[in-house]
Amino acid sequence: MIESSVFSEHSTARLAGGLIARNGVPLPGLETEYAAHFHLRKKVYVDQTGQLAESELQDDGTDRDEDDERSVTFAVIENHQTGARIVGVARLILRGEHRPLPVEEFCPDVLAPGELGPESVEVSRVIARHETAAMQNLVQAHLFALMLAYLSAHELDRTFAILEPWLERHVKGVLAISRIGELRYVEHYLDYNVPIEIDIPASVERVNAHNAGFIDQYRAAEPGMAYFGRTYKGVRKERAA
Repeated sequence: MIESSVFSEHSTARLAGGLIARNGVPLPGLETEYAAHFHLRKKVYVDQTGQLAESELQDDGTDRDEDDERSVTFAVIENHQTGARIVGVARLILRGEHRPLPVEEFCPDVLAPGELGPESVEVSRVIARHETAAMQNLVQAHLFALMLAYLSAHELDRTFAILEPWLERHVKGVLAISRIGELRYVEHYLDYNVPIEIDIPASVERVNAHNAGFIDQYRAAEPGMAYFGRTYKGVRKERAA
């Protein structure tokens, strides 16, 4: 739960989604949302799944790392009857000229030296969390649409991710992906993972087929928020009371 003004002019919208930070700097007015997204990352990757060690956290207890300084970060926020809360986050790590992507570091056998250019990208820290399965799936769909909107609008290059096998199976039903290496234990993530590459044009086509309008709305709204759905009946009355 956060104190947020995201829904101040869209009080009946159910969800808001958009870019919240570039290169480790929150967009104006989204400082609280950006700070809170780090706490959600910590709760999931350290407390819940154990994919990151607590020793890797910052002094303030958050999951912030050096890749945040070269990433664009997204969030999906729910206008819940108890207030605004972040229910989905993700980031795109932009390779740049001087530092390899995590997939190059943790899976060094899958790409040749010098194969990737500065516009290559890695999807990272994708989290969707909601009490209901239907809403969780919807939040995840919005995260994928957000990232695809950004990737296609900014004409970025090859896009990668490192996934657990169960997540690979799930994502394969939503996006156009292909394995680029074998299953291996990645010490940094304390788990077995597979490196994959995402076909952006084909993935855009797939997402549009299932959720027509999501990607276009996010493209049109950038760098602002896009709004979707309506709150439960009675929410506004409960707030007024």
